[in-house]
Amino acid sequence: MILRKSLRLLAIFTGILSPAWVTVPAGVAQQPVQEQISLQFPKTSDRGAPARTTGGGSRGSSCVAEGETPLIALMPTRNNVGTTVAAHPSLFWYIPQTRAQLAEFVLINSQGDEVYLATVTLAGTPGILKFSLSETVALEIGQDYLWQFAIICDSQDRESDVFVRGLLQRRELSRNLQNQLKSATGLEQAKVYASAGIWHDSLAIVAELRSNEPAEWEEFLNSIGLSDIANSPFLEGPAVEKFSDL
Repeated sequence: MILRKSLRLLAIFTGILSPAWVTVPAGVAQQPVQEQISLQFPKTSDRGAPARTTGGGSRGSSCVAEGETPLIALMPTRNNVGTTVAAHPSLFWYIPQTRAQLAEFVLINSQGDEVYLATVTLAGTPGILKFSLSETVALEIGQDYLWQFAIICDSQDRESDVFVRGLLQRRELSRNLQNQLKSATGLEQAKVYASAGIWHDSLAIVAELRSNEPAEWEEFLNSIGLSDIANSPFLEGPAVEKFSDL
């Protein structure tokens, strides 16, 4: 497998890994599952900070109309740092109304190597998009990865992309959590992950159960300050045009 270097994203990665940037859920170890009355994600030290923002798209050239809810990563922190125990986790974004037809997802490791690249077809309608990593790419335990999801406004001018970035950390599933998960099902498993601060896995379960447990989905997103998009529909797909485990 040939890895392609992304020096620009590596520089961003270095900044993200600074102590001031990375935040983790507070009090995670002190929250046993049985004490959680409802499904909420533990508070983080940056909760209540300025709203999540997107980058790119020079003034007047964006393919997302002004005044629309922007591109948003469904993440528990303003800085879009999330953890998983899965080798092939799923990520979620709110996609705004846009005239763009394509988006791009890229994943790089801490050495600046692009390990995954995919082009996704957009429907043009607003909603929540689920994207799962290909089985050909397995995240390594203890490794950090930078991801970027970009709406391609103009394929000839990628500076006009509307994008959002985040950090993905894969951790090992402890024996204690393994034991808790064995005796838990459905939302109980989501609570196990949430109480341990494992974002992507808890979100994936709650999303899967949304049709039968809509109130739990809304409460979960409310707990991280995303109540405005909690009632947004899930988008079909995504249709992956192409992907490469570079």
